[in-house]
Amino acid sequence: MSEKIPPYIPARFKRIHLELTNRCNFSCVFCPDGIMTRKRGTMDENLARRALDQIAELDIAEKVTFHVMGEPLLHPKFFAILDHAASRGIPVGLTTNGALLRPDTISELAAGDLHQIDISLQTPDRESFLATRGTNMDFDTYTSRLLDLVAACATRPSPPIFKIRIMATRFAARMRRELGIPDFMGSSRALRKTIVHWAGLIHDRLGFDEAKTRDLAAKVGKISIYGWNVVEISPKIFIETYLLTDWGNAFAGDALIEAGHGYCFGMRDHFAILYSGDVTLCCIDYDGHTAVGNLNSSSLLDILRSPEVEKIIRGFRRARLIHPYCRRCLGSATRVGSWIKPAMSILALKALKPILYRHYKLFSSD
Repeated sequence: MSEKIPPYIPARFKRIHLELTNRCNFSCVFCPDGIMTRKRGTMDENLARRALDQIAELDIAEKVTFHVMGEPLLHPKFFAILDHAASRGIPVGLTTNGALLRPDTISELAAGDLHQIDISLQTPDRESFLATRGTNMDFDTYTSRLLDLVAACATRPSPPIFKIRIMATRFAARMRRELGIPDFMGSSRALRKTIVHWAGLIHDRLGFDEAKTRDLAAKVGKISIYGWNVVEISPKIFIETYLLTDWGNAFAGDALIEAGHGYCFGMRDHFAILYSGDVTLCCIDYDGHTAVGNLNSSSLLDILRSPEVEKIIRGFRRARLIHPYCRRCLGSATRVGSWIKPAMSILALKALKPILYRHYKLFSSD
């Protein structure tokens, strides 16, 4: 069916987000879960299957990622939906907070046909974990189960890509102050120390020689707090660090000056399907403001080739923000900021991403 895809739509999106549920067992202070106005719910299994069928038939995704809001493993039919995606030949990525990694779940995930697993560790020590995640879960148990999953997946002949994601708190000072987020990762030195610590835990769990961790520790000096870092600490096992963000001004309130221009990867390299069937422009639209159609009433193809979607995409190409929520997302509290931030979005996403998004292969291959 690829010939039916309109020319303004990418031949293939890098990923399509499928939100299995917007319910979560954490209540992290840095996440807009607490201000989300959408009704809590879970995607109907038949809707999930239809969405995957249409994605497969159109052949428009490099992978499908189970993630927008919520914890995907809370879905009672998670593994049935995963199996259906595999039957349609769709690579699947899972983003999970890791709290539900019990022995039986770990075994099923390790045996499942997952292309990638991202653990939203975010807060890499006990103090920051208990201060921000809204849970009383024992941090040592949490860490142990995460490492158990890494080890279980590593035994597969072809293991999935495994990413442990850690949040850096160097910027967004106002947001941290208002939400009570401690500055637990505020310097390059702290970031490097954390990478080495977690690499050591993983190396030890996998039975690697301590020399591998010492070798990695000697190489992390070039890693900086500025931008995104993807550090390969063992084949197909990564630690990813990224900057704390405000989810497109989610916490800004009403005192915001909207942007008139800017650029976004929404509907350019990804889009999202919420549990309700709403198709939205991007993965940070936590409340579904940018819904351009619903899979319960329209096909995915009809939604993608709608006049509204065409207008939005062509607007991005000219650095024009058509949707009002996009103008808010790139807005600012000041008049100057409402011009600078959109200009930076164009520069950063189009020109500087290769510089800001750095890959490091630090493990020893011997």
